[in-house]
Amino acid sequence: MKTKPTTRKRTTRPSKRTPKPSSKSKRTASHDAIRIRGAREHNLQNIDVEIPHNSLTVITGVSGSGKSSLAFDTLFAEGQRQYIDSLSAYARQFLDQIPRPDVESIDGLAPTLAIDQKPGSTNGRSTVATISEIYDYLRLLYARVGVPHCAHCNSAIAKQSPDAIVDSLAALAPGTKLVVMAPMVRGRRGAHREVFESIQQAGLVRARVDGETYLLEEVPELAPRKNHTIEAVIDRLVIRDEADSRLRDSVLLALRLGGGLASSLIQDDAGDWHESIYSTAMACVECGASFEEIEPRTFSFNSPYGACRTCDGLGRIAVDDHTTECPDCHGGRLRKEALSVTINGLGIHQVCGMPLGETADWFAGIDKTFSPLHAAVAAPITSEVSKRLAFLKRVGVTYLTLDRSADSLSGGELQRVRLATSIGSGLVGVCYVLDEPSIGLHPADHDQLIRCITDLRDQGNTVVVVEHDEATMRSADVLIDMGEGAGQLGGKIISHGTPAHVEEDPKSLTGQYLSGAKSVPVPDERRQPVEGQWLTLRDVQTHNLKKVTAKFPVGLFIGVSGVSGSGKSSLVNDTLAPAVADYLGLKSETPGPHGGITGVEYLDKMIAIDQSPIGRSPRSCPATYSGVLDEVRKVFAATREAKTRGFNSSRFSFNSAAGRCELCKGLGVERIEMNFLSDLFVTCTRCGGKRFNRQTLQVRFKGASVADVLAMSIDEAAAFFENVPRIHRQLASLQAVGLGYLGLGQSSTTLSGGEAQRIKLGTELARVSTGRTLYLLDEPTTGLHFQDIERLVQVLQRLVDAGNTVIVIEHQFDLLAACDWIIDVGPSGGVGGGEIVAQGPPELIAESEKGATAPYLAAVLEKAARDW
Repeated sequence: MKTKPTTRKRTTRPSKRTPKPSSKSKRTASHDAIRIRGAREHNLQNIDVEIPHNSLTVITGVSGSGKSSLAFDTLFAEGQRQYIDSLSAYARQFLDQIPRPDVESIDGLAPTLAIDQKPGSTNGRSTVATISEIYDYLRLLYARVGVPHCAHCNSAIAKQSPDAIVDSLAALAPGTKLVVMAPMVRGRRGAHREVFESIQQAGLVRARVDGETYLLEEVPELAPRKNHTIEAVIDRLVIRDEADSRLRDSVLLALRLGGGLASSLIQDDAGDWHESIYSTAMACVECGASFEEIEPRTFSFNSPYGACRTCDGLGRIAVDDHTTECPDCHGGRLRKEALSVTINGLGIHQVCGMPLGETADWFAGIDKTFSPLHAAVAAPITSEVSKRLAFLKRVGVTYLTLDRSADSLSGGELQRVRLATSIGSGLVGVCYVLDEPSIGLHPADHDQLIRCITDLRDQGNTVVVVEHDEATMRSADVLIDMGEGAGQLGGKIISHGTPAHVEEDPKSLTGQYLSGAKSVPVPDERRQPVEGQWLTLRDVQTHNLKKVTAKFPVGLFIGVSGVSGSGKSSLVNDTLAPAVADYLGLKSETPGPHGGITGVEYLDKMIAIDQSPIGRSPRSCPATYSGVLDEVRKVFAATREAKTRGFNSSRFSFNSAAGRCELCKGLGVERIEMNFLSDLFVTCTRCGGKRFNRQTLQVRFKGASVADVLAMSIDEAAAFFENVPRIHRQLASLQAVGLGYLGLGQSSTTLSGGEAQRIKLGTELARVSTGRTLYLLDEPTTGLHFQDIERLVQVLQRLVDAGNTVIVIEHQFDLLAACDWIIDVGPSGGVGGGEIVAQGPPELIAESEKGATAPYLAAVLEKAARDW
């Protein structure tokens, strides 16, 4: 596979170099900035930097250069520490155990909020609606203006005061004939002789039985086995001004005899009679079922007052080791009484089940059917919901639904949902710290996201973004480029200024990619499909896919592109992957609906590499996932000192009771419960974070203990074990995917989704390939700098050169331009997507007139051709 060199001579152009931010406009004045002095957290090299208030500052650099150490572990951590310091004495008693950022000083720090990609406290109950706080407003809206219906017979339920009932009847046209009645029996079996006796005792002389009016002495004998409806006739009158007091007395008597219910017969102009029911209590007028007062908690699936009792508000129940939809709430999570409350005919669960784009349209016209009173009540609520929906619509996630579980969202989707809450809150004077909010977005949606972020700035906030996206960098007021490399080679500020300043700075690696001096290589010769060797997936109808047929050429580097929600994951992750797994006899989920798959005989193995965590506790780390620790333990067990002490390899596992520190149980940290705050993890006071007990740490290999090895970066460990082939090969594969800066023992909970995916890829690279393996990757460029993308492309090309098939779902066009074949899904997201817009080499896709991919891909290819 031939690729073009990645470095070329810079073209001469007029200088755009500008002074550093401290000499720029008021947005970047040094007296109005956050001043960080002597930052040494992690790999930061005692750096000083100023971040202007009310500005958009983007921090970029290669993976491991110290971006997150500066933005999150220094800036945000100090803001969090100051917040905790302002709390009650109960919280402050733990303050001495909270590690302070390793920084000399931070001045001018505003209150800080971090919106990152970590799931935080999300669980099976967290949804797009709850995270964005839209559900809180929906609960209030349905409690105040929703129309309740009987969960048994679906009749409307209304609660009115006696005065309201009287006023509604008095408002009838003068001269209207009216009969006021008291419902005594509604659809119940029996002869009901005692009912007629009670009507007579009330001094009344008539009753309406099964729709016919009789004098009490003329009421026929009722069949005891049939259902009957009996109403006491209170009064017959004609609407006149002078009859108001008589009408009021009649209605009050009807409500008293009817137990809070009253009914009426009203004659229209044509002489026909129409019946109406009135209630002063939350009860069904048809079947008599009583209901509790409707409150916001009625619609909370996290409250026993609202949650479905069968599934406890989860919407699903466990049956034979798998989950299925709850048979009572049918996934609605709420009790039947809550599900039966509607606005404009829709229950709250139905609104939450619509794509966000449709939900926004529904809200736009919701108040047109409200009474003036309900419209006034709903106005402030719908305003808040509409703001959040408008933001979510702007950042390209209209395909999501409000009831979408939070743990099914990507890091970028989760972050954009959280941003909706911040935009809607209207906070001013806050420092927001964002972690790559563009992740998962097609470039067609980037402009809207950037506009939302700049709106946050323009509201009077300071926005700090860790980002690799070129469009976001160019939109920054200030760009901070970190490097020079990763780990110990990073931690320095290489360039600091406007994007134009960084672009012209010869020391800046990012600037070289921005200026075009360096680029991700585009192949000058692409692999061609082998005749007849196609992996063909026919008539796919998973989710929004519209009976599409996708053809994947075997042995090529294939990209699957399209805007968010167009159907890429439905095609690859939800249909292709499980269909191939079924054929190969692998355990998997049931594939989405499709008409069949052919060509799997050209494969003998499939490896799906997604961005799910490699572990969910501090015990898991790159060393454990990759299997490096197993080999390291064998090395330590083979030392003379270990044999003398009788230690075997299990002694050097922090999951073994024999070798681990018993205070922290091998975690290296102790958990401190903070009640109303998130639990804190502080370094173990006994082992100092080393995880092992004293006896285990006394065994050394080349002067290092097992804890020392886990404290090494992957680069350091590769050099340390260069003469141990089995370990060195595994570490070299992790280096090949750009993870040399990671610590071997770094907790998996601190890794991004992109880092977790590359650990999986690196682990697979260390294994022997048959040359007939299908590799599936979901946005592998997540969290990668241009240079890291270049390295990743080289690794993937190497896999394909060995005869394997690589399929990547991707939005990054430098990587897509390096593919041999692209399947573009679109043309838009949600119901507007689900079609295959084009299939073929990148040059063919760039000429497509459908979808959003073509112009962006054409620009990358044109730039590559022009530069060469």
